[in-house]
Amino acid sequence: MPDPLESLRLPETPEAPRPGFAAALRGRVEAALGLWPPDPSPSTITRSTTMSTTETATAQVVMPYLCVHDSVAALDFYRDAFGAFETMRVVGDDGRMGHCEFSIGGARFMMADEFPEIGVLSPRTLGNTPVALYLEVVDVDHVHSQAVAGGAESLRPPEDQTHGNRTATILDPFGHRWMLSQQIEQLSTEDYAAREEASGDWTVSATKAPVEPGYLTYQSADLDKAKGFFGQLFGWEIQAGSMGDGYGHVGNTRFPMGFVPAGEGEPVTVYFRVDDIEPFVAQIEALGGRVLSRTDYASGGNAECEDDQGFRFQLHQPAPGY
Repeated sequence: MPDPLESLRLPETPEAPRPGFAAALRGRVEAALGLWPPDPSPSTITRSTTMSTTETATAQVVMPYLCVHDSVAALDFYRDAFGAFETMRVVGDDGRMGHCEFSIGGARFMMADEFPEIGVLSPRTLGNTPVALYLEVVDVDHVHSQAVAGGAESLRPPEDQTHGNRTATILDPFGHRWMLSQQIEQLSTEDYAAREEASGDWTVSATKAPVEPGYLTYQSADLDKAKGFFGQLFGWEIQAGSMGDGYGHVGNTRFPMGFVPAGEGEPVTVYFRVDDIEPFVAQIEALGGRVLSRTDYASGGNAECEDDQGFRFQLHQPAPGY
C-alpha cells in the first residue's frame, strides 16, 4: 500500500537559530560596534510592524501587556538591558503613554502608563507583582550585570540549577520581575525527575497532552471531480499526490488532510499522531481492540487499528521531517 502521508514530508531547509539567541547575539554585536540602541522615532504615533491577512486570521499569540509608571524610561531600560526594539508608541494629549509595543528577540510585548481612572495600575502603585517574566538569554551573567547596571535590583544572582539552566532573577526599576535563563544542559522530563527525586527535595511529574488527529484521508473515485467539488465548496486547493493517480493533498488548510483512491475500508480514515506507537499498540489490545496491520512508510511507522466497537483508525509515528 502506498504511503498516504508522503505529502506531509517537509523540505530539507536550514534551521534558523532560536529567536532569543539571535536577538541577544545581535544586541551584543551592535553594542560592541556602537550601533545600539537605536534612536526612537520622535513622532507621536509610530508603527513599523506589518502583518499579513493570513497571520491575522490564524495566529494565536499570548502577549504580555505591562503597566509601568514611566513607559518612556521603561523602553530605554528594556532596550539597554535586554536589547528590546521599540516598534510602536501612542502618546495622549496629557503626555501619558496610552500604548506602546516592543520586541525582545522573537517575543512581543505591549506596555502603557498608569491609568488609575480605569483601574490600570503599575507594580509601584500596587506594591508588588504576582507575575514574573521568563526570558531566555545566551549569557545570563552578562544580561544580569547589564540590567543591574541600568538600575535593576538583583533578587537572585546567576546560579546553575538542577533543571539544566543557569538562572538569575532581577526586579526592574518599574517593579516587574524577570527570570533570566540560559540553557546549559538538555534534560528530558524523566532526567529532571530522577535528579530531583535523588536529592529528596522535589517530586516531579508531567502530563502529556491528549492525542489528537494528525491527518485525515477521504476516499475518492475521481480526484479531478473532488478537486472541482471541494474547491468550489470549501476553497480547498488539492495538489496532486506524489504516489500516482488518485492521490491528492489539501495544501491550503491548517489541518492536514488528503484524498486517496476509492477502495476497501472506511470512506474517511483518521490518523492519530503519536510520539511512540508501541505503548498504544499494547494498550489497544488490552482494552479489547485489535491491531489489524503494521506498516513502515517513509513518513514513519503506521498501525491500522480497530476499537472495541469496530471503529477503524490509524496510528502514525512520524519520521524525522514529517
